[in-house]
Order: sequence, then C-alpha cells, then structure tokens
Amino acid sequence: MSIRRFVCAIAFVLLALQPIQSHATTSAYDAIYVFGDSYCDVGNIFAVTTAVGQPTPPSPPYFHGRFSNGPIWVEHIASSLGLPMVASQLGGTDYAVGGAEVTAPVVTAGGTIPSVPQQVLLYLSQHAGKADPKALYILEGGGNDILNATGGSPQSLGSQIALGIANSELILRLAGAKNFLIPNLFDVSLLPAGRANAAFAQQASIATNKSLNQLLAIEQLLQGIKIRRTDVFSLLQSVASDATHYGFTDIVNPCINPITGTICDDPDHTFFWDVEHPTEFGHAFFAVITEAALSQ
Repeated sequence: MSIRRFVCAIAFVLLALQPIQSHATTSAYDAIYVFGDSYCDVGNIFAVTTAVGQPTPPSPPYFHGRFSNGPIWVEHIASSLGLPMVASQLGGTDYAVGGAEVTAPVVTAGGTIPSVPQQVLLYLSQHAGKADPKALYILEGGGNDILNATGGSPQSLGSQIALGIANSELILRLAGAKNFLIPNLFDVSLLPAGRANAAFAQQASIATNKSLNQLLAIEQLLQGIKIRRTDVFSLLQSVASDATHYGFTDIVNPCINPITGTICDDPDHTFFWDVEHPTEFGHAFFAVITEAALSQ
C-alpha cells in the first residue's frame, strides 16, 4: 500500500469514528507478543507448510505468507512502535497461526493447529514461565470457531470463545504481563464466508463480545494492569453500511477468486481479499483504531 493510500485510510476512519490527536510512542513497550489466528499471522502457518512443500497461503498471490495482499494490521502497529513483528517460527514474537480457533486445537491432515490458549502456553514454556512485564500482549480470535461450527447454540459458543480469550489474559497476567490489547470480535456474518449461516454467525459474534466485556471488566480495574480494547465489530458494521464513505467500491465480494486465483482489478477499493480476510487496505482500518487505543 502506498503512503498516500494508508493516509487516506487513516483520514476516513478518523473522520467517521473518533478524533485521534496522538499516536502511541515508540518507547512504550520493549516487544509485542501476538496470539491469534490468520488475522494476525505474519508467517507461522506459511513457514510450517512451506517446509513440507505445500505453502499456505500460496505466495504470490498472497503477500509473503500473510492472509492478505499486503502487510496486516499488527505489522502496522509494530512499525508505529518501532518494534519488529516476526513469526515465532522464524524466531520472532508473533505466535498467531492461520486457522487457529480459541476453544480447541484444529486437527488437519497436515498437523494440529494450536488454539490461542495453547499459543500462550507455548510462549511461556519458551520463556521459563514468565511474561515480560514491559511487553504488549495482543490476544485475538474467535472467527474460525464460528465459521467452523456445525451446530449448537451461538450464545454458548460465544461464551466459550470469550472464556478462552479471558483465560489467556489471566494466565499471562499471573505470569507477569501488564499490558494487553484485546479487540472485540468483528461481525463474522459480514464476511463472504459467514453469509451462508449469517444469523448464527452474527448471534455468536455478539455473544462473544458481550461475554468478553463481562469477563474483562474486573481485570480492567486491577492496579498496574492496562487492558486496551478496540471495537472492530462496530468498525466493520460501519464500513458495511456505507462502504463508499470509507473509500470502498466493494465490501461484498472477495478480490481473489478462490477457484481460479484471478485477482480483481482494484484491490485498493475492495475490502475483502478472500472469503475470510481483508485486503491490506482493510487491515489498515484495524490498525488505525488500534493506534488510537494505544495512544490513550
């Protein structure tokens, strides 16, 4: 993405959502640790699958193992803080894995994808059970749990997702972590892949956010602990309700054809790269509201 287009993305969000006067400083944290799914994976699943000759996602047309056509939101945040963002498989601090769920590991033909709580435990096992108190910890997930659900109550699923995220925060806090960024869950029914079961997806998304708000309420009151939240649910709904206002001409169809691999003519004005993931321009919107939260 060009600097001009990224600035335009910032301008659209600032005008439509909230005034932001400052940005996070580069001295606030000494590292960023990330736990989540493909929305945060900067190359973990790609490294593992490439090693066995089946690189996922195929790059190109995907961008260097990201589930998008360019850098994703956590990379923008790391850049704004002057910190590296490298996959843990390559010796970095991003433990997120494409395809991960919150509630359970995902078993595939190629191996098992660790859940978000398992990613946290892996990080702690590699650091003598101690979390860096000067680092920022990002916890994200739940979309795959909803997309992969085969039945049951959306409210129950939402509660389980929220509990998995909240327990991960608790484990990290007890290990010494003090700074957290925990987005709420976007409306999964707005994803191209989520529309087939839209009512369930939306109800589960809402239930996740309601339960997570309740579970984190007490944690947010603890002295010395900072939990910043971002409302990506409202952001995506706002973009979906008035796409042209945000500079998009298409927020319905994925840019890349999942069968032929054909890419749309104008990715910069298309919100979804594939049936589940935003384009780099879409990721820029997530980055902007995250920077706003970190500056407070």
